[in-house]
Amino acid sequence: MKKRLLAFLLAFSCTFGSAITALAAEANQVITPDTVLPYSEDEDPLAERMNNSAPEEPDSDTAFTSEFDAHNSGSKKSQYSFLTKKNYYVPSGYQVYHGIDVSRWQDTINWKKVKNAGVDFAFVRIGGRYTGSGALFEDPTFRRNVTGAANAGIPVGVYLFSQALTPAEARAEANFILGRIKGYHLTMPIVMDYEFAGDSARLNRARLSRKQMTENALAFCSVIRQAGYQPMVYANKSFLEDNLYAGQVSKTAPIWLAHYTTSTNYSGEYDFWQYSEYGHVDGISSYDRVDCNFLLTKGGLPSKSNTIHGFTDVLSDDWFAGAVSFAADHSLMNGTSRTTFAPNMPLNRVMAAQILYNLSGRPAVSYFDAFPDVPSGAWYTNAVIWAKKQGIMSGYPDGRFGSEDCITREQIATILYHYSRKYGGNACKPADISGFADVASVSDYAVSAMQWAVAAGIISGRANSDSTVLLAPQAFTTRAECAAVLKSYLTGVGASLLS
Repeated sequence: MKKRLLAFLLAFSCTFGSAITALAAEANQVITPDTVLPYSEDEDPLAERMNNSAPEEPDSDTAFTSEFDAHNSGSKKSQYSFLTKKNYYVPSGYQVYHGIDVSRWQDTINWKKVKNAGVDFAFVRIGGRYTGSGALFEDPTFRRNVTGAANAGIPVGVYLFSQALTPAEARAEANFILGRIKGYHLTMPIVMDYEFAGDSARLNRARLSRKQMTENALAFCSVIRQAGYQPMVYANKSFLEDNLYAGQVSKTAPIWLAHYTTSTNYSGEYDFWQYSEYGHVDGISSYDRVDCNFLLTKGGLPSKSNTIHGFTDVLSDDWFAGAVSFAADHSLMNGTSRTTFAPNMPLNRVMAAQILYNLSGRPAVSYFDAFPDVPSGAWYTNAVIWAKKQGIMSGYPDGRFGSEDCITREQIATILYHYSRKYGGNACKPADISGFADVASVSDYAVSAMQWAVAAGIISGRANSDSTVLLAPQAFTTRAECAAVLKSYLTGVGASLLS
């Protein structure tokens, strides 16, 4: 008996000692922003949530609300969800599509059954960042799910569970995604899932400021966007309201709102709404539940038959389809990738310079160090140097060009005004813009340009909720709006410039 007990204690000691050694080795490993460790179910940030069998929380906010911004304004309509068998209230005037998001916790999925059940789109978890060590991990079902969804004809995107504490970590998360999606046909956004994960999780413990978290989200979006994909940020209602400057983020990327209720009162912009985590759909049986989402859009979902120039985010029934086709046909604007145009992305200064450079035939230029934020060899370098030499665009008083700065409506009008005056667009009598309710917000330098742009039909007013008409000179110009402006300009007063 004593010998057996001794043998057991020795064996236990060896086993326990090995475990301690392994833990110590892992604890002593230096974790950098891009460190990747093997997947561990115990450390999965979703483990506690998925193992919680408690019933769904009752609706916390079911009253109607009109607190939608201009993007989601207007009255609400009832929308039935076959995933939860409930009615929800969404803004009127939008086409609603039904989607799910999945991870390792849904295990093996029969995507054909999911498609036949009526699911319109899906987001697949590609991985995440552990809430303890801070290392990255790949979801073991990511590749199978992306392939399965795409093969079933379901538009698919990916998301990463972020715990980024710094812009460097956020950029590492974006690059982690980019390194794993090559060869996959993604037609939906690439998402930073930014959320807390319990009091002991690293993001909770860090107690970052709202500004810091916003910088992290913007850093992620910048990397994804520069790689030619559409970024998106997922967060719940309180996170968007208290931990992010969501209005700043939404100028760069769509928002995916999580708010488990039948009628959200979130007042910011959003394109996707995750309204429940307790959906049921044929084809998914593991854990018998799945997250449920609406996509609110005035267009449709991408398919091979209804896209413009192969851009999966520009559909034939989108209001800007003709303008994008015009800009692409005349080699004025390229996509942000071979399959995406990013119509809702704000136009930035280097994009504007490149468009005018393209319009002018891309003449040869010699590089010089004109701006500290315009390096030699960048895709936009020649365009910026050319625009400066031609006096069409200049830098800021601090010497920067402001490459990533977004272009406002009055700025695009001013740039085209200067271009037209230099290269001979047809003149037109300045318009009287005093009737616009926000005329006082037009900058002094832009008054003449806005008068010209309104007279030429390049810039038109925007209807306001109080029936007044706005110029919205300080509003950012999206790539879709830029394409529309170019078409109006080059089929109107600037028509001679295409000959």
